[in-house]
Amino acid sequence: MVKFFDRYILKEIVPPFLVGLLVYSFVLLMNQVFILSELFIARGVSFGVVARIFLYLIPSVLAFAVPMSVLMGILAGLSRLSSDSEIVAFRTLGIRNTRLLWPVLFFAFVGWLMTSALALYLAPWSNYRWVQTLTRSVLSKVQLNVKPREFNESIPQTVLFIQDITPDNQWKNVFVHLSNRPDEERLILARAGRLNFFPEAKRATLELFGGALHTLPAGEPEHYSITFFQRIEEEINVESLFAQFSSEKRVREKDIGELFRGIEKIKQKQTGLRRELSKQEAVSGGPPEAASRRREIRFALEQSGREWRSHWVEVHKKFALPFVCFIFVFLGIPLGISTRKGGRTSGFTLSLGVILVYYVLITAGEKMAMEERLSPFLGMWGPNIVFLLLGGYLFVRATKESPLFRLRSERRKKRRTRVLLLRIRVRPTGRQFSSGWRWPKLELRFPNILDRYIMRKSSAIFLLVFSALLLISAIVTFFERIDNIYEHRKPLSLLFEYIEYRIPEFSSYALPVAVLTAALLTLGLMTKSNEITAMKACGVSIYRLILPVLFLSGLICLFALALQERILPSANKKAEEIWNAINDVPARSYSFLDRRWVLGRNKSRIYHYTYFEPARGAFSQLSFYDLDLPTWSLKRRIYAGKAHLEGAMMNLIEGWVRDFGKERESRFETFADQKISLEEEASYFVKEWTEPALMSFRELKTYIAEVEGMGFETTRFKVDLQAKLSFPFVSLIMALLAVPFAFSMGKRGALVGLGLSVAIAMIYWGALGVFRSLGYIGFLSPFLSSWGPNLLFAPLGLYLIFRLRT
Repeated sequence: MVKFFDRYILKEIVPPFLVGLLVYSFVLLMNQVFILSELFIARGVSFGVVARIFLYLIPSVLAFAVPMSVLMGILAGLSRLSSDSEIVAFRTLGIRNTRLLWPVLFFAFVGWLMTSALALYLAPWSNYRWVQTLTRSVLSKVQLNVKPREFNESIPQTVLFIQDITPDNQWKNVFVHLSNRPDEERLILARAGRLNFFPEAKRATLELFGGALHTLPAGEPEHYSITFFQRIEEEINVESLFAQFSSEKRVREKDIGELFRGIEKIKQKQTGLRRELSKQEAVSGGPPEAASRRREIRFALEQSGREWRSHWVEVHKKFALPFVCFIFVFLGIPLGISTRKGGRTSGFTLSLGVILVYYVLITAGEKMAMEERLSPFLGMWGPNIVFLLLGGYLFVRATKESPLFRLRSERRKKRRTRVLLLRIRVRPTGRQFSSGWRWPKLELRFPNILDRYIMRKSSAIFLLVFSALLLISAIVTFFERIDNIYEHRKPLSLLFEYIEYRIPEFSSYALPVAVLTAALLTLGLMTKSNEITAMKACGVSIYRLILPVLFLSGLICLFALALQERILPSANKKAEEIWNAINDVPARSYSFLDRRWVLGRNKSRIYHYTYFEPARGAFSQLSFYDLDLPTWSLKRRIYAGKAHLEGAMMNLIEGWVRDFGKERESRFETFADQKISLEEEASYFVKEWTEPALMSFRELKTYIAEVEGMGFETTRFKVDLQAKLSFPFVSLIMALLAVPFAFSMGKRGALVGLGLSVAIAMIYWGALGVFRSLGYIGFLSPFLSSWGPNLLFAPLGLYLIFRLRT
């Protein structure tokens, strides 16, 4: 039967465990909120599919978060008992530290059960289902997303250009270039059209209305033909758009039974390969095919050996990770009861440090096991053994009730105190010194001594929470990306360098949450300790008390803006370069040169070329399509084998031109050399295509104007432009929301404040994702999609503040 003492200890441990689970899960799922909201709203994926994708993420997140939360619960709960001298009271009553072991062990046993169920069965199953659902239901729909005023080349041998799309998904003024037949090139211009997509059959058709089909036989431009139609349907090849995925599970998608069966299959495969290799080596010499076969067998043995190691590493990890819950008991009890100040906050800080060290060790052990420098058992269980020895030593010290860390003797402390004491002599007021000069005494109305006191407390909590969020983000990124290091056999230092350049991005996301938590805890703890009541009794209004908190929040907003403009773009570029180097991917190119289809500045001409050399302004296989916009028909078509751009003139070499009249007649002629004037300069054809995250506000604004002038859709860029201004001010909105909730916390303490801050941040984060996705699809203006959450939550915060009793 559970005794009252055990229930009391569990009551102190469980709440911080739940708060820790909420915090870690929120940080792990933070980026997914934006991705899933965009899939649902901007990409047209059904809500049921998006909900399933989100649910499949939860088991793997919990498998990672539960052990971390177990340690946080133990440390935070026992630290609160120690800081309030309840541990000393237990000793006075004859309750030794070893008595704490049983309820904490029971708590760790429950955590072990949860983590084991997740790691052994639920997480692998959900990972596999997540991959299958994302691949089958999402990727094909995302890849067929056709936007107006953009050249879409995602469909093989097909180029689509649409002037406009109606709300019911009907296309207006369609330009289609087809090169799926080797003997001819076809061009279709239609007044209307639509895409009929059949995902189950992996096929699609273009249905076009009211237009003309231009057919150009290969190498015979004089045999050009035009066919007018009221309706035409064209089959297009979309099989390659469907992700080519394998139903075979990867190592991390297999449960424990599947892993053991996989190991048995690998052993049988290795046995067969060794037998075949022995037979091949028994016959010396032989034809070249025999030597080649021996090399293939040795390579297959090497690959199967690596696969065998990966299976055993995963098996040991599935048992070692849940077992760490028990090890955290022997580490958490001595560290928790040794805390004298800070309470649960100190426990939260200690847990982050311990977790960071543990996960770095287990990752290093996994890498060394995969490289055959350690056995799979030692690689995965080594960190557990190290922490068990350390925890056992500290626990034995704690049972003897001796301090974990020896302090200076009282005599040395007193001697140092005497050295540092300053004797202050107060002279009589009548004596004046004519030779001395006194600094003028300045009296500041803000910040006064009370403001500085509040700002000091708020700054300390802010720095603690901000550092914790950065640490959690770094740990999460480390484990999300470590598989790529193993797969491409890159040094671990490269991953640390990548995380280093991601720190500015982590900081921009962590600042609003840290401000919210700091404001809640500062004012909430002052309310709990009756400091707010004392200040009110002295005639200080609530509105005057919150001024330093809002002032600090405003400074942090300015810092966030400077971070985004000065540091974040360059850091993101460097992080992307390192990530490409890790994955052996060449630097990503955003140039229109790769597209080879460009809309002219006057919107009535389309250029197409196979090659362009910017240095010399030289084109290869250049085509002009001059359009009559009111009737959406082709007026002229020009082709040149080679072309050179010289200033505002284009020199065309070895080509032909065909003019189309109103009476369905055309005039055709060839030329060896011809010059025409252009409105576009050479730089117009090589405009760099850059991601908004890699640009500052000014760069993005200039870029939008240039890209919009080229006829491309810029709605998404405009939303991101407004977000660059609105997001830094989220910190101030968070502070406005925190103030009324902080005073309503009453005597509930820091734990409730931390949980409340995470709940508010989750709601706000969801609103940011939804509003931004609505802006991407044009349902909201770029301004409202970016500033909407701020404009919605700021009045709510002010309303709640004005309702406070001052």
